[in-house]
Amino acid sequence: MIMEEPSSATVSAKAAEENGNCGESENLEPRFECPICLTWLRDPVLTSCGHKFCSQCIYTWLQKNGACCPVDSRPLKSENDLFRDLYTSREISQQRTNCPYQQFGCQVGLSPVDMETHISQCTYKRNLSESQAGTTTAMSAESKLWDPPPKKETQVSEREGPPPNWELLMKNLYERLVILEQENRELIITVSNQKKQLTALQTSISFNQEETCLRNCNGVYVWRLKSFQEKLTTMMSDPLKMFYSPGFYTSSNGYKICARINVSSRDSNYLSLLLHIMKSENDDALDWPFNGTMCFVLVHPRDSGKNIREMTLSRPDLEAFRRPTCELNKRSFGYIEFVRLNDVMDFVQHDSLVFRIEVRAYDKFNTSPI
Repeated sequence: MIMEEPSSATVSAKAAEENGNCGESENLEPRFECPICLTWLRDPVLTSCGHKFCSQCIYTWLQKNGACCPVDSRPLKSENDLFRDLYTSREISQQRTNCPYQQFGCQVGLSPVDMETHISQCTYKRNLSESQAGTTTAMSAESKLWDPPPKKETQVSEREGPPPNWELLMKNLYERLVILEQENRELIITVSNQKKQLTALQTSISFNQEETCLRNCNGVYVWRLKSFQEKLTTMMSDPLKMFYSPGFYTSSNGYKICARINVSSRDSNYLSLLLHIMKSENDDALDWPFNGTMCFVLVHPRDSGKNIREMTLSRPDLEAFRRPTCELNKRSFGYIEFVRLNDVMDFVQHDSLVFRIEVRAYDKFNTSPI
């Protein structure tokens, strides 16, 4: 078999193709590279945020992609934030690159900016075109003049295999997104329900703790009447306004009682302090009418010797001591004129008035407390 030797023009064309960069890209420093087109900076422009671009690249970018820097996304205005970079232009003009037709005999070395003009007029390009030898390789060599430089000899390999099915991929992503949104909504609802349950549990625990204290106080209850000045003003403006204490027990399974204060219906210069017997779950096991003693104490905040103390006995003939038929016995028992309003302010501290109520119940057949 006779092998046909390639012509010298073909060999030269191949050499030009293999060495198409002709040294010019190897000399391209990052500071001379446009971040948009990745080639030599042409008519460099400096932004207010300190980045360099080709003039045409950055103006086109701002018109198409919004008024922000492609590098750090800072807002840019073409009329205020772009400045011609004459210093970089001079530096680029001092760089020297070889003509891509050097392999065909052209020995011209110019700056990258001037090289474009030279290529269009290069004699060796025209001669090569006329001989029709290696035209394609020469043109590819010319096109590589403005190619970006190699990034530390790292090349990205082309993706192998068939192109991905984007429609299927987007469909799968959308379905996954819908599932995640549904799971998120379910979690939000679950957390909301758990918060409600936690609030209800905390309220229940607080109520049970208070109920336990009231049930086990053995008939001695300290009533701290907070915001007393506001309550007193309300009672004086409305004589029918009354304030009640929580219900407390004479023993864990004993009588349930609450205290009440109001402006005296007999003399508006006095404050009344009375007791009501309340309905409880153990009323059917207790003796009626109620039999016992009641002690009312208005506590002085600074001197216990100034406490106002009154004690009285129950009276079985009064309706106030009979078994209640509703939540609160309609009749009360106590002192209608317990303390003068002019004197009560001496007992107020931190806008609170403190009463101590002591109730002792006795068995019907003996005087020992139950």
